[in-house]
Parts: sequence; structure tokens; C-alpha cells
Amino acid sequence: MHDLFQLEKERVQANQARERAELDQWHERQRRFDEKLEETRRSANENRTAAPGWRGLNDYEVDLLRAEHQRETEALHVRLHAQERELEALRADKACHAEALSQVHTSEDALRARVAELESLLATTDTRSEALAAEAAASLERVETLEARLAEAEALRRRLHNQVQELRGNVRVYARVRPPRDEGASIELRYPDALHLATQLEVRAPTESAMGAASVKTHHFAFDHVFPPSATQSDVFEHVSDLLQSVLDGYHTTIFAYGQTGSGKTHTLEGGAQVDWAVPSTWHGDDVGLIPRAMHMLWAAAQAQQVHGWTYTFEAQMVEVYLDQISDLLGDHTRCDVVHTGHHSHVERAEVVPLARPEDVYQLLARAKKRRQVAATKMNERSSRSHSVFALRVRGTQTNGDTTDATLHLVDLAGSERLASSGSASDPQRLREAQSINKSLSSLADVMAALATHAKHVPYRNSTLTWLLKPCLSQGAKTLMLLALSPLQTHLGETLCSLRFATQRMS
Repeated sequence: MHDLFQLEKERVQANQARERAELDQWHERQRRFDEKLEETRRSANENRTAAPGWRGLNDYEVDLLRAEHQRETEALHVRLHAQERELEALRADKACHAEALSQVHTSEDALRARVAELESLLATTDTRSEALAAEAAASLERVETLEARLAEAEALRRRLHNQVQELRGNVRVYARVRPPRDEGASIELRYPDALHLATQLEVRAPTESAMGAASVKTHHFAFDHVFPPSATQSDVFEHVSDLLQSVLDGYHTTIFAYGQTGSGKTHTLEGGAQVDWAVPSTWHGDDVGLIPRAMHMLWAAAQAQQVHGWTYTFEAQMVEVYLDQISDLLGDHTRCDVVHTGHHSHVERAEVVPLARPEDVYQLLARAKKRRQVAATKMNERSSRSHSVFALRVRGTQTNGDTTDATLHLVDLAGSERLASSGSASDPQRLREAQSINKSLSSLADVMAALATHAKHVPYRNSTLTWLLKPCLSQGAKTLMLLALSPLQTHLGETLCSLRFATQRMS
């Protein structure tokens, strides 16, 4: 733009110079014309003086010369005025151009100032970017350090949690007395330390002396925890939940419900009679058992572990051991075999169900309940004649590459009553079932006793049940026996047998 104004300025100056040159030429011709006219007059005067009779130029000729001179003069004036007007227009254009040029210069100065401002801002931004990059690098380093410390803290938490569980005992026995119903007289039970440790249970039973005198004998029992009839499902779960955390930490965990038929084993594990796994409206409430509570607790804990970089997957199996044979409660296979791979046991041909949410377990329980072997006995018109085993395999993966792989077994054992109490002796099929049940329970007791005493040999192969649960009944695994007790006076003998059985397992 500046160059265009410069070219226009030079053109105007050239026109002005040309007009001045033409004006100078006109003045020069005027001067020469005047000189010629003067010379003519002077010559005429001289000739008139020399020859008085000569008249010289006549007036007509002089008038012609004057008229011509006048025309030339007027023409020059016209041209001069035209050029002056053109010059004025050019001067006006020059002024406009000068003003525009001034505005351009002003705009250029403003742009230069803006460019300088932007360059300064860019330099400041670059400096700030470098500072932010350095700050981000430092923050990233701090995050990596904190993540490393968090991982160390999480590993320490796992170790300490496991140490606490080991100090409390990898093999524990909890006793729970179910509330009495309108079924007759109740056993006289006492809880000496109910307000403190809640580990003592006393049973007052009638007896006879050697002389036949009637008396009352107090039987003393001690366990890791004792739940009186007033204990709720939530109370039981609260004491069990720390074992469930061990599953997420990678430790096999098994919870048995042991006791005679009708003592509350299934109630403790699955829920009360009003809980129907086919009816979703009954899935939530105070009466649901350990299995659904465990599912929700594990899912919530797995979600909480995501901040530590852990992700978990869950898959379930549900089988029963009936007459020392394994059957799938979720599929159609009635004879399944146990295969041990590493630290895990796998039931071949048994259906494995991936779980996407805790509620998926309820559908499995509903399917399994329809298939489980039950029969009427003197103890219960719908007595479980098999051991039900719910297996939840939990796999965890951490972003740093660490992994965990553990299985939670929740086992609802068949009724532990003696042959005479169950009335099975007169029925060959019931007799066979009772003998198989008692054999597997005895084998389980032997395994737990061997684990409690850290014996070199653990008799896993003595029954299909213990062979199935071998990985979860090994050193380092967590095992809990929930001893279910009936408060009825008519069940006193079975209650004492169950208490003695569990006490032997702790010795």
C-alpha cells in the first residue's frame, strides 16, 4: 500500500514538473515574441526615419499580430487554468492519499504493536508452557511415587490382613443356636461371656448317677465365637466378612454349615423360609443368608479396589455330593469328576457360569434348589441327603501385572444326625444315604483336625467331599465351620454330639 502511494506521489510530481516546463516554454515564447515585436517596431521606426516615405507595417497587420498573440495568450491561460484545476485535484487526491497513508501508517503501527504484544504473550506462554510441562512431569512423578506407595500399602494391608486371620486361626469354629419355635421344651443353654468375648456355651442336661439318682450336668464348650438365638443374619455375616476379604486377596476360603437336620444350616447360608430365589421381591431383607450377602460384599469390595488398579472376574459352579458321587446342580450331568490343577480343583462336565452382577447368583440358587436330593426323615420331612457345594472363583488383575486367583466355597452339609435319630435304619436307601453322609462328615472332621494340628499327612482322599475341597482345605487357606444347633430338648442328644464333634476339630 505504501509503495502504491509512493508511485502516485512520483507521478503527480512528474506532472507538476512537466507543467512548469511548459509554462516556462510559454513565457520564453512570449518573451521572444515581445522581443520580435519590439525589434519589428524598432526596425520600422528606423526605416521610417531612413525613408520617410515608407509607411512600414500597416495597422491591419499589426492588429493581426496582436489578435494572434491574444489568442495564443488566451489559449495558454485556458490550458494553465485547466492544469491548475488538475493540479488542485491532484493536490486533493494527494491529501486524501496522505490521510489514507497516515491511517495506514497508524494501522501499521498498531499492528506492529499488536505483533509485539502477541510475541511477548507467545514468549510468556512458551515460558508458562515449559513451567506447566515441568510441573506436569513433577506431578506425574509424584503420582507414580504415590501409586507405588499405594501399591506397597495395599500389599502391606493384604499381608497384615492375612496375618490377622492367621492369628485368629486359619481353621475356626463358630456355633449358632437357632431361635426356638413352638416345637416343645427347649434345652437349658447358657452364654457365660456373652457380653465380652462370646466364645463360651454351657448346656445343662439331665443325667443319672451310678446309683440312679437324677441330677443335672453342665457341659462346657468353647469356640471362636458363639451366636445366641437372638443373633441376626447380619450379626453372623459381620463376623464372617473378614474371611471373604481374603478371597479377593487371593486366599482360598471355605465356610461349612454343619449340624443336624433342622438346625438352621440352610437358613444361615441361603436365608429364611420367606426367601424365594424365584421371586425377586424376597431377595432383599434381614433374613437373607451368607451367600447373597457375600456376593454383594465381594462385588462392592471389588469395585472399591478399582482405585488401586484391580479388576476382578467372577464365575460360579454349584454341585452336590450324593452317595460319594458329584452331580451338577446347574446342568444335566449326574456324574462329574474332580481334577486338580495347581492350587485349584475343577469339576469336569459341571457347568461354569460367569457372573456379571450379584443378583445372578439368585438364579443359580433357584436352579440348584430344584435339583438337590432331599427326602423325609424322622428329623425333617424335607431333609437334605447330599452336601451342596457353591464355588465362586474370583480372579483379580492389577495394572502392574500382579494377579490373584482364589475360590470361595460355601458348603451346606447334609444332616449330621445319627442313624437311630433319623430313622434311616429301617429303610435301605435312607440307610445307605446316612452311611455315606456320616462317612464324608467323618472324613471332613479328620481333615480339619489334621489341618488344626499341622499334621504332615492330611487324608483328603478318604471321601469325595474332602477331595473336591482339597485346595481350600490346605495349609494357608481359610476354613470356617458354622456349627448349627437346635435348641429343642428332644434334640439334646444330637446337639451334644454336634458340640463334641466341633470341639474335637478345634483341639
